[in-house]
Amino acid sequence: MAFIEFRDVTFRYSGAPEPVLKGINVAIDEGEFVGVFGDAKSTFCLCISGAIPHLIAGEMHGDVIVGGIKTRESRVSELARMVGTVLQDPENQLFNLSVEGDVVFALENLCVPREEMEERLVEALELVRMLPYRHHVPTELSGGQKQRVAIASVLVARPKVLVLDEPVRELDPLGGNEVFEVLTRMKEQGTTIIIADNDPERIAPLATKMLLIEQGQVQCFEEPRRFYELVHDNPRLRLPQIVDLYFRVKEPLNLHNRVPLTVEEGVETFGR
Repeated sequence: MAFIEFRDVTFRYSGAPEPVLKGINVAIDEGEFVGVFGDAKSTFCLCISGAIPHLIAGEMHGDVIVGGIKTRESRVSELARMVGTVLQDPENQLFNLSVEGDVVFALENLCVPREEMEERLVEALELVRMLPYRHHVPTELSGGQKQRVAIASVLVARPKVLVLDEPVRELDPLGGNEVFEVLTRMKEQGTTIIIADNDPERIAPLATKMLLIEQGQVQCFEEPRRFYELVHDNPRLRLPQIVDLYFRVKEPLNLHNRVPLTVEEGVETFGR
């Protein structure tokens, strides 16, 4: 059985004329890294966290099941123990006077013993490489550092699933690289990661699956190379530069290699 499963999920926001999700069926295994593209990316993520249907007004049909639990039958606070969510703007998740205060806030609400709290704090800050900044004021950090602290504030609860909604949208390239370095380490540790973003350059090499939603329906859900084989000619989909180059020259050069996802793979493909 899949770890995260959408079963015929349809959702219409209150006051909207049409559903933004229409009969979505998706199964995600534990430990997968899934990139979500196209329409209704944020809505898809909100369904996993349980914010839909519990916190956001609208009409939902079907079921989202996470770790064997139907989200509509569980409290958001209970789902938060399993699903951690990172928002676009890290400042929406940082409100204490120190990095340490922001990271341990969730543990204080869970009444975690102080000794264990310290252990988890150090573990989370080390993972995002922010331990030397534990006593710093969050407002004095760079954008990339703030987002890494926001991720740590979620990881400290040790969720099995991390959902990120365009986490590098407000960051410069350096800050974005810092966030994806953290995600790479988390993937290696077996965390299930769902990321909604428009940046295929960074996502494609890490993803085990890529999901494209258009007009409320699943258009493609495949591993990255197969995904681009099927949808590379979609005018609305931004391709990684190396993937775009591959399909531009594939026929003239009579290429039959696998679709390259990185520059290194591109050098191997074109350097024959």
